[in-house]
Amino acid sequence: MHYELFISRASPYSLKVQALMGYAGVEHRIRVQNAVTRYAVIRRLTGKTMVPVLRRGSWAINDSTRITQYVMERSSRPTLPGSEGETLAWILEDFADEWLVRWVMHSRWRHHEDAERISGLIGRELTGVVPVGERVVGRQVGKWIQRQIDATGVRAENDPALQGSALRCLEVLEALLSGSQRYLFGQYPTIADFSIYGQLVQYYRDPTGRRRLEDYPSVVAYIERIDGMADRPPSVVAGNGVNEDISRLQPLFAEFLGTYWSVLVANYRARANGSGRREVSAELVDGTRFNFRASGYMQGRLEKLLRRVDAAYARRDRLFGESGVRMERALVQRIADLCESEAGRKLLRRYKHVGMH
Repeated sequence: MHYELFISRASPYSLKVQALMGYAGVEHRIRVQNAVTRYAVIRRLTGKTMVPVLRRGSWAINDSTRITQYVMERSSRPTLPGSEGETLAWILEDFADEWLVRWVMHSRWRHHEDAERISGLIGRELTGVVPVGERVVGRQVGKWIQRQIDATGVRAENDPALQGSALRCLEVLEALLSGSQRYLFGQYPTIADFSIYGQLVQYYRDPTGRRRLEDYPSVVAYIERIDGMADRPPSVVAGNGVNEDISRLQPLFAEFLGTYWSVLVANYRARANGSGRREVSAELVDGTRFNFRASGYMQGRLEKLLRRVDAAYARRDRLFGESGVRMERALVQRIADLCESEAGRKLLRRYKHVGMH
C-alpha cells in the first residue's frame, strides 16, 4: 500500500514535504485537500484539519517536520549535510518554517492581487472546483487565516521589519546560490533547502513575489530545481558533493540570530515575567521593532532549539565544526544572554551540555 500525502497548494509546508518525498524516492500519491477530506479523513485520523498529512491506511501523521523526519528515516538518499552541518541544517529548517513564513505570508495578504489569487485557489480546493460558493468560501478562509497570523506579527505595523528581513534573506540567498553550488550545503538538497523552498515557492507563485524575484535569478533557478524533484529526483550519493566549509552560510545564520532568535527570546522573557498573552516587542538586527503576541508555542520553539543544540554537544565538542566556529560562538553568546535573569538560568539548567560550552 502506497502512502497518500494530503496537501494544499496554498501551504508552504505541503510543498516542502511534496518536494522532499519526490527527492527521497518514497512512493506516494498526492491528494489535494477539500472540504470533505478535511473532516472525513484528515481530522478523523489526526484530530486536526491542517495539512500536510501523510497517511497509510488507518495510520497518519501531520506536521511537516514530523513527516520530514519520518521520510528521511526511510530514504536511501542523503538529506543532511553530514555531522558538522547537521545541527545547522535543522536550525535553518526551523528558521524557514517559523520566520521566513512570516514575510512570505505578510506579502501575500497585504497585496490585494495576491490575496485574491490565493483565496480563489483555497476556495477551489475546498469546494472541489464547484463554482457555487467558491469565491465566498475562499474569502472566508482567507479572513480566518489573517486573524490567525496577526497574532504572530504578520500585520501592517510590522511592514518595515518584515520587508527588511525579506530583502536581506533574498540578497543572501542570491549570493549563496549564484556560483557553482546548487544547494545550501553542496550539490544535493538537505532538509534546510526543502524548508526554504517551501516558503520561496509560495512567494514565487504570488504576483508580487514573482515580480520581486525578477531581481534574483539564482533564487528563481533554485526554486525551479527543487520544484521538479517530485517528478525528476536527482541521482546523488551520500558524502559526495558536500561542501565542508559552512562558513559561507554565516550571513544566513546572522539573519536567524538577528530576527527569529530575537523574537524567541523576547517571547520567553515576556512569559517568564508572567505577561501571559500580552503584546511583545522584539528589536531586530536592523533596529526595527517586531510586535507580536506572546505564546506558549513560541516558547516551545526556543526549548526545541536548545534541546537540539544540547544533543549536538552531547556527541561532540564543536557544534558546527572548524569552519563554523564563528557561528558557534555567536549562538553560544546569545544563549548565554539568557542567564541575565533567574528564569533564564533556570531554563538553561535543563541543558547541561550547553552549559559546559
